[in-house]
Amino acid sequence: MASNGSPEPDQPRRAPAASHAPAPQAGAERRIVLRRDPRHRAPRIVVRMAPFTQHLRARGEAGLIALLAARPDLAAPPPSSVRTLAARAANRASLDRALAGVDAQVLAVLEAVLALDPTGHPAAARGVTVDRVARAVGLDVAQVLGSVRTAHDLALVWTDEPLGAEILASSPTDPAALPELALHPTPGLADVLGPYPAGLGPTLAASLARRSTDAIARLAAEVALPAPDGPAPDDATDLDRLAAHLAEPTVVAALLDAGPPGARAVLDALAWGPPVGRSPAGVAGSETPARTAVEWLLRHGLLAIGDPQHVVLPREVALALRGGRTHARPPVAPAPDGTAVQPSTVDAESAQHAQEAVRLAREVLVRWGQEQPPVLRSGGLGSRELRRLAGQLDVTDETAALAVELAGAAGLLADDGGDPPSFAPTLDTDDWLRLPLPGRWHALAEAWLTTERAAWLVGSRDDRGSLRAALDPESRRPWAPRLRTAALTVLADAGTPAAPTALDPAQVHEVLCWRTPRAAPPLPAVQAVLREAGVLGLVGAGAISSAGRALVAGAADAADVLARALPVAVDEVLLQGDLTGIVPGRPSPELAELLEQAADVESRGAGLTVRFTESSIRAALDSGRSAEDLLSALSRHARSGVPQPLEYLVLDAARRHGHVRVGIASSYLRADDPTLLAGLVEDKALRSLGLLRLAPTVIAAQASPATLLAALRERGLAPVTEDAAGRLVLTEAAPRRVRGPRSRRTGSTPGSAASAAAATLADQAMERRLRRVVKDLFGADRRELAILPGTEPDAVRDVVDPEGTPDPVLSLALLRQAAAEGREVWLELVGPEGITQRRRVRPLRVDAGRVRAVDAEREAELTVAVHRIANVTPV
Repeated sequence: MASNGSPEPDQPRRAPAASHAPAPQAGAERRIVLRRDPRHRAPRIVVRMAPFTQHLRARGEAGLIALLAARPDLAAPPPSSVRTLAARAANRASLDRALAGVDAQVLAVLEAVLALDPTGHPAAARGVTVDRVARAVGLDVAQVLGSVRTAHDLALVWTDEPLGAEILASSPTDPAALPELALHPTPGLADVLGPYPAGLGPTLAASLARRSTDAIARLAAEVALPAPDGPAPDDATDLDRLAAHLAEPTVVAALLDAGPPGARAVLDALAWGPPVGRSPAGVAGSETPARTAVEWLLRHGLLAIGDPQHVVLPREVALALRGGRTHARPPVAPAPDGTAVQPSTVDAESAQHAQEAVRLAREVLVRWGQEQPPVLRSGGLGSRELRRLAGQLDVTDETAALAVELAGAAGLLADDGGDPPSFAPTLDTDDWLRLPLPGRWHALAEAWLTTERAAWLVGSRDDRGSLRAALDPESRRPWAPRLRTAALTVLADAGTPAAPTALDPAQVHEVLCWRTPRAAPPLPAVQAVLREAGVLGLVGAGAISSAGRALVAGAADAADVLARALPVAVDEVLLQGDLTGIVPGRPSPELAELLEQAADVESRGAGLTVRFTESSIRAALDSGRSAEDLLSALSRHARSGVPQPLEYLVLDAARRHGHVRVGIASSYLRADDPTLLAGLVEDKALRSLGLLRLAPTVIAAQASPATLLAALRERGLAPVTEDAAGRLVLTEAAPRRVRGPRSRRTGSTPGSAASAAAATLADQAMERRLRRVVKDLFGADRRELAILPGTEPDAVRDVVDPEGTPDPVLSLALLRQAAAEGREVWLELVGPEGITQRRRVRPLRVDAGRVRAVDAEREAELTVAVHRIANVTPV
């Protein structure tokens, strides 16, 4: 923000011609020493081991195994040494993964550590104590200690105390028990959390470093910097003293009291972030109150120039205005005010929904076993086919899509790979159908919980404006399983099995945003997940059911828990004179199969209401049942016998059933009574069938037998199909089955004891693998260590190739370390034309894939993209 007559604008200070390496602080990690190999080989560079690497070594094998288990990406592929592990742990991608799983309090602790102990801060060597972090976030040590342990276990913070892990694990909550334990942020954490942690800007030291020597001297006079006690300091010490003086809250308060009226308002607007504000515009030579206040703040060092249009509030000034706090509100976990519900109500509602979900999936498999819908060229199910299925199931398109997706996720539906392709039930379908209802539900529920498919996206539009279809391969979301488990876990934690608590989606979303603020899901996704959980019976009355709680906990008896919640199966039906029947409860499998064959369902709920019609009775006869068999089966289940109207309906349908027979001519009609075929050839409605009378009792047709059957049944006849020998052919075709993309063992209930044992074996195998990785890591690490002459026996050192490293992970670690220490490095840069140049620079900052550095020889700054760096070599 430059203007005519500006009293003290910031001026970039020219880089010195000779590099000056300041004394190492907390970020100081390397000391270069030349050592000649005893076998007279070329000298190699021996660099002092980084404190973060030293901290990881101090964790020992058990500590590193725990770290690799908590952050498995660090072990893939296995690191070659602890130094490589340290560089990988400080990598941006790995830190992003680790931070995605921490809660808001851990994140606040990390921001506080980073803000109170920034790289290059005069107090960086001392780190930040736990009690200081607690005061900064507004909590006491007892509340914040657990978050500090979590951050330490994930290697997001580290301590130079050799027994830091043991102290954190065993110390009481009394701050006096942690007097010397200092926390440091992991290298690279600042790049991930951004340039303004907790809404705080750059440090005063970094802001003042941009001013010239004369400007610093004038600023020292403006703020009345006390004279030092001792010899005259050099420029660096003078700058540090000035930064420390301006960071004093009393100095900030005194300066603001003496400042213009708008100065305090400007700082208050920036105090809690973001710390960047736009410079007030004005005509050259004109003065406004805002402009006067900003220029006064710049002149007194309470603001700094970010760029020609913006000003930035230094970090220490903001902390002084905040009273030393990094966060306005203490990060405390939310406690949603849910509604208490009766567990019996929850389980009853969820059991009803579970039955319906299993029924819908079964209906999809049965219908598509007879008639397979085509696969779109994009790989999904057409919207017309989905609407047709929803009409057949008498549900909404959304529920039909969920039923289809459940069957597909459970491995019960697959693309048959034909030409043209279609969706068909897999070979596992028959095994699934033979399971009892709780076992079938468990297979669907477990598949829903673990699938990456997002059924709620069906019917929405993608970025290209295309409609997303059911079973679309593009509807996969890798985070969907974590979201389902997290949402159900919130409901499980909200209450107890004896006293469940109902939460609405907004309350669940609030808790999820607290638990994983850097990976918070959108509210519509949470709403969709809870809606699907309700359809599946995992949630009832807004609370998690007993079966849902067992499924999320990984219990082997989730199916048994649902079985106890299901109503007792009844084997009786109340048949009435109006050709309806009522089942007072959940029908038994035998009764359900009978009613499915011989009746149409009118309503479902606490009971089942069905109606017997001529077409439903004819469907039972078509399946191979005789009138006597059907009446006998109904009488076995009828509480008060078979009413006379229903008996007449069955006998009348059977009397007329099969008198007209269809064969293949393409097809033909044959009847013993010529009057039954009278008028068919002349009927204009049947002209499309190509009927031709061959004899009084025989008519040929040009349509297929199935088309002929359907047309005659619409006309009121009851034909059946016969083969060439005149034998009756059942019209119900065998359901089609195809091989699925993967085999699911539906013969045994998922989550059973065998599954639990397999999970235990997998965990043991993972632990053995991590032990081998850590053992090999320490073995390789010991071969890379060297002892410097004239040092203590336990002062180990890292050996680095004198030619530098082209490894991008290690290169970034070297650049961050050089920036922290103020040391120079050699960079091999590849230009746009592919020409490589070698430059000696002093890195200033590594952030967002770019390196900002000072080239002392050219007296200029440069910013380089990381992918342009071919090699980094310490000077």
